[in-house]
Amino acid sequence: MTSKKNFLWILPLCLGLMASSAEKAPDPQQLLDSAHKATDLSQLGSYVLTARVIVNPGDSKREQAGTLTISRDHELSRVELKINGKDEVQIRRNHASYIVPSQTLLPTSGLVGFDKSWDPLHQRETEIGDKYKLGKVHAENIGEHRAWCFDRKTAYMKFTLTEKLCFDAARPRLSRRGASTKNRTEFMDYTQMGEQEYPQKVSIIREYMAPVEVTDVHVVPATLSEELFKPPENAIEVESCANEQPPEPKHTPEPSYPARASAESKKGMVVLNVIVAKDGTVPMARSLTPDSYGFSESAEQTVRTWQFKPATCDGRAIAMEMNVEVNFNRF
Repeated sequence: MTSKKNFLWILPLCLGLMASSAEKAPDPQQLLDSAHKATDLSQLGSYVLTARVIVNPGDSKREQAGTLTISRDHELSRVELKINGKDEVQIRRNHASYIVPSQTLLPTSGLVGFDKSWDPLHQRETEIGDKYKLGKVHAENIGEHRAWCFDRKTAYMKFTLTEKLCFDAARPRLSRRGASTKNRTEFMDYTQMGEQEYPQKVSIIREYMAPVEVTDVHVVPATLSEELFKPPENAIEVESCANEQPPEPKHTPEPSYPARASAESKKGMVVLNVIVAKDGTVPMARSLTPDSYGFSESAEQTVRTWQFKPATCDGRAIAMEMNVEVNFNRF
């Protein structure tokens, strides 16, 4: 009698597992297209996004809170971040960004282009978005939700960028995107705005950078003046195009080893946000990985002396923004 009861309990369970495993995975391109159609905010025309930003959430000693405002009118955008008593702005007009070298909050927060991050068919504001290959779809659990995930490999300049995309299995909305568990963005609590949707909570995790949480996201249609998109004073124009060629190093001396780090036999690694100008010089090098041993300061000072053959766009020299990794090792 006992064995019969056990059999009756096990049989439905087995049947349930078989049904789950037999479920057909959706086509990856269909997931991309469905999510893009539902979350592409450009369908609203011009709009303003506001949100609360928390850097180092949950860390009582280092947590900082501020506000993010993104004003967008098709190919014009203004991103403003107010936090820790500072107010920083970055303007984009068509295929050119205007970056102020003295500003550090926006690059370390990863919030430039935030309002397009949950649209899986928006990668950069150039024509490279359709040059990708999609991997096989498989099921995963993200928190308490089931998701369909696959890899997307995108050709960009001389590189192949691999990104893992995960979509909510109940509705084709982006749940997570990233190159790895250490570099990912998660999207939660989607809300409706007309026919479009956007997440009200976003978590941004980047290796070597402070985690960022964006909450209370609100989007409203708006009529925006041209004056709002005027480039800031002292900004450097950085262009982008489909046929970019990256800078080529000509003179890149190694930074000096910080005295304290040397005395304590410490190793270090610094990621720098860098602009290589049209003449091949480096007018901006700012660390994304602050430290207490002087690695960042040494790397910044030295990288600003580097010389490159400048980046090109259709054969024409342009300024380019990129990240550079500098390692400090003692052998």
